[in-house]
Order: sequence, then C-alpha cells, then structure tokens
Amino acid sequence: MIRQVTTIVIHCSDSPNGRPNTAKDIDTWHRQRGWLRSDYFRIKKGFNTGLTSIGYHFVICPNGTVQTGRHLDEIGAHVANHNSHSIGICMIGNDRFTPEQWTALDTLIKQLQATIAGSVNPVKNVAIVGHYQFPESHKTCPNFDVPAWLANGRVPQAKNVYLTEA
Repeated sequence: MIRQVTTIVIHCSDSPNGRPNTAKDIDTWHRQRGWLRSDYFRIKKGFNTGLTSIGYHFVICPNGTVQTGRHLDEIGAHVANHNSHSIGICMIGNDRFTPEQWTALDTLIKQLQATIAGSVNPVKNVAIVGHYQFPESHKTCPNFDVPAWLANGRVPQAKNVYLTEA
C-alpha cells in the first residue's frame, strides 16, 4: 500500500438488519447518487472491474463475508473531507449486526492495522472511528458507540447484536 492511511472509518448500510445486501447492491446505490470510481484502479489495474461506483473499501455481509469495494490505494467516497487518508468499512444493516459481522469487523481491522503499519507510508496508531464522529457528517452511522466498542475489548453491546434464527 502506497497511500498513507491514518483512519479507519466504520459505516453501516442503513438497510434492514439481517437483509443480505452485498457490495454489488451498495455499488448500485452509489451509482444512483452519481458516484464513480477511478478508471485507473478499476480498468487499468483490473480491481473489481464490475463495481463502478462503490465508495467503501470493504463491505461486511450478515454472514460475516468480507467483500472488497475500492482498492486500498484508491481514495474512497465515504466521508467528506477525509477520504484521502482513510479506509471505509461498511457493515450491512442498520443498528444490529450478526455475531459473524462483529467477528469479521474485528479481524479485518487487525489485518488493516498490520497492513498499514507495514506499508511504504506506515502509521502505527491508526484511528478507528464511526462515521458519526466527524462533526461535519451529521450522521449516526454505524449506529453503535465505536469508542465504547473499542474500550470494551471489541465486544458489542447486546442491543447491537442481531441474532438470526437457526
């Protein structure tokens, strides 16, 4: 990774909890808003060529699958005025996420921290924040208290866990 990343931003898709949306669905929603990805990464580098508009770097599906959106060196479109130095992760859902999503989020963040620390432009203490923590965003996303989640050993509060029926 060449781009210097100082912040990992957690988002939610604001779709019904448990609905099995994917990165492709988010790409469609972002295309409808007029967003476009760089042809450099999509076409020249051949990274996720079928996703033309997604603003996030990663999407975490209800079953815990992590899907890629933008390339790590591609500037995202997920938090105004902070995209050039951040990575965007979107959890599918609104305010309650599956145990699989919580595990995937924790694992992904650890992997990203290691990647960023070992990159060409390393940052040792990457900030992990929710979209709502940017005052100019006027958002509540990802609809859980990110600092409390981090302080609590990355264990979600019960009100933020969506249990599917077996």
